[in-house]
This record gives sequence, C-alpha cells and structure tokens, in this order.
Amino acid sequence: MTSQRFRPWLGTVARLVLGVVWVWSSFAKLKSPRTFVQAVRAYDMTPEWLSKGIGYGLPTVELAIGVLLILGVAVRVSAVASAVLLVVFLIGLGQAAARGLQLSCGCFGAGGATTGQTTYTLDILRDIGVLALAVYLVRWPLTRLSVEEFLARNDHVEPPSAKRMRTEQGRRKYEQQVAAARAQARSRNRYLEGALALVIVLIVGIGIGVQAGRAKIDLSIPADNVSVTNGIVYGAPAAATVDVYEDFACPRCLDFEKQSLNQLDKQVKANLVQLRFHPMSILDGASPNQYSTRSANAAICISSAGVPAFLAFHKSLFGTFRGKQVQPREGTSGPSDSLLVKLAQAAKLTPTQLTSFEQCLAAKTFYPIVQAITDTASKKGINATPTILVDGAKLGALDAASLQKAIQAADAKGPKPSLSPSSSVPGSSTSSSTAPTPSG
Repeated sequence: MTSQRFRPWLGTVARLVLGVVWVWSSFAKLKSPRTFVQAVRAYDMTPEWLSKGIGYGLPTVELAIGVLLILGVAVRVSAVASAVLLVVFLIGLGQAAARGLQLSCGCFGAGGATTGQTTYTLDILRDIGVLALAVYLVRWPLTRLSVEEFLARNDHVEPPSAKRMRTEQGRRKYEQQVAAARAQARSRNRYLEGALALVIVLIVGIGIGVQAGRAKIDLSIPADNVSVTNGIVYGAPAAATVDVYEDFACPRCLDFEKQSLNQLDKQVKANLVQLRFHPMSILDGASPNQYSTRSANAAICISSAGVPAFLAFHKSLFGTFRGKQVQPREGTSGPSDSLLVKLAQAAKLTPTQLTSFEQCLAAKTFYPIVQAITDTASKKGINATPTILVDGAKLGALDAASLQKAIQAADAKGPKPSLSPSSSVPGSSTSSSTAPTPSG
C-alpha cells in the first residue's frame, strides 16, 4: 500500500529527469546541424540519406519527447519512444566499441572523431540508467503534477451512499457510470495521442527542413589555390597522388608531419608524388577557442599568397614557437590569432599579403570552405585525422614504411616522372621544402 502511494511521486521524478535529459540533448544538437550529421556519419552504420535524416530530425524528436514528458502528456507513449531511442543508441555505442572506433558519442552535441583515450563505458552506463527511467514510466505511467493527472480528475465518479450501494440498482448504476467515464477517457486519450503524433510528425518534418537549410554552406567567396574537392595541391600531376586529410589540432597529424612530410616533399620535386592537403575542422569540440576551424581558415587564407607560403605556414603550425609546440594539447586553447599572424610573418609574406592575411583571419573569410572540406570528407567516410589516400585508396597503417610502399606501387603502375629533381615544381619554390623558423 505504501509503495502504491509513493509510486506516482517516483514516476514524477523519473518523468522530469527523463524530460530534462531529452531537452538538454536536443538543444546541444540543434545548435550545429552539420556537425551532428558528421557525428552520425562517424558511426558508419547508416547510408547518407538516413544519416542526414537522423542528424536533422533526431534533435526535434528528442525535444518533442522531452516537452511531452515535462508537461506529463502521453507519458507512456513518450516513455516507449524514449526506450526505443535509447536501445538504438546503446546498439550504436556497442558496435563502435566493438570495432574500435575512436568517437565522442555526440549524445549531447559535438561528437565524432576524437584523438584522446576513448571509452564508451560511462556513455553506456548513462544510457542504461536513463533507459531504466523510461522502462519505469512504461510500467507505471501515472504521475503527479502532470496534465494527465489533471485530466484524470474529470474521470472520477463519486460513489453513491452506502445505502444505495447495498441495492442492486444502485451498484449497477454506479458501475455503468464508471464504465462510461473510463470509455470516455480512453476515447479522449486516443484522440489526444493521435493529434500529438500528427503534430510531432509535422514538427519533425519542419525541423528537418529548417536544420537542412541551416546546414547549407555559402561558397560564394572563392579561395585562390584551394578547392573543396582537391584541397591545396602541391606539385605537378604524378603517378602517385597522396591526399592528406588533417586537422592542425590533431596530435597524430603532428606525428605524420614529422615522419613523412620531408620525404614526400622530395618525391613531389622528383614528380613521383602530387600532394593534396585537405585542412579539416573536426576537433573543435575539444578546443575552447575553435582552434581546428581557426587554424584551417588561416591555412587557406595564407594559400592565397601561393602554395610556398602555405607550405611554410603548414610546417610552422606543426612546429615550435619560442621553444614551445604550436599545436595545443587536446582540451586546451590553441594559439591566438596574433600568434598565427606571427607564424605567417615567418613565411616571408609581402606587407600587402600580410595585411590581406590579417583581414582574412579577422573576418573568418574561409570558414565556409573549411566547413565544406570537412563535410565533403565526412560524406566519403573520412571522419578521423590524419587520413591518407594514395591514388584514392585509404592507407591502413600510418607509418612511413606503409606509405612509401603504397607510393612505390602507384608509381610502378603509372607513367614515368616527367620532371627531374632539379626541375621546377608547380606550387613550389627554392625554399618550399623548409619553413623559416618563427622569431620571437
């Protein structure tokens, strides 16, 4: 008896906690629809059309469920929907863990690839805990402080006096009144739930359209020496094309730079390789000052001064300044714009070029191109950095030996080099292989 008295209050707590979780989760995802679509793609479970549908529609569904639970309307239906979503989330986390994918779950906003230690234990335990709340509400949906409780008061039928209840006619009349009230309540609930379902479908449809519109990228401002498809190209066409998808906040990209870039530079000059750099922004979630996007934008800004300037700046971003590594530790703020300007000065820009670079940096001119490069890579299944393609084939191991083996195989199949090591290389200069050391 005591448990029945407290059960509606326990359900109220479960309902409000679950509702707040859904609303919080939806707001975090609604802020950046493109980023959430990329997080969905990173799980590598769904085709592109479904990834977009989930990325644009799921936050609206979560918001609708959260609002219904907080208000206490259609509690059991909302709890069932919650349980279904949470089971799907657990399946996604489980397969990511089994496949060894390094992902931030994206449950509360920014997700996708991460460079830090990846463990899904806390995410799975959290989802199981929230699932337990949903299951409780499926079993015991009657709660206090809810719209459903308010409506149920109208369904209550006052029993007649004890004297009338002792008569057959009195009992029959009371039972008929109770049955009629219950039937009326069931009918009302069916209409209410049907209307709510229709409203939610309409809201989700509108939400998908709005989020898809917000995710569009304005590419009206072109960038010199950069394309969304090919990135920043260094070198003449060669038998081996090496695409480097990188994030300047990525520690493994720094390792790749140290291991392989000098050798690749020599191979570009020998016309054995054409290098294509694709600066991405996938680690902003781990940066308090959006260093991934800011540094990629800066790299595209400086490429307007020529590929040699980009190469020098590229090396500086992975180098040191005043004895300290330029690349920040994950989870910390990256270099300020003023330091990026100092790194650009070391690339020996002309005064006009440096002024243009500073203006480009301040105006965030090429943020859309950074977003487009990142989104295009995500559509191709490239959700982690560094990712290296040799003639379009993804390199499994990122060690120098595996890269060189793939390049040699591509060169063996392709035409012979058309340039000698001493010949000029498009996008290079006599100083392109080494970047000037930034001065303090």
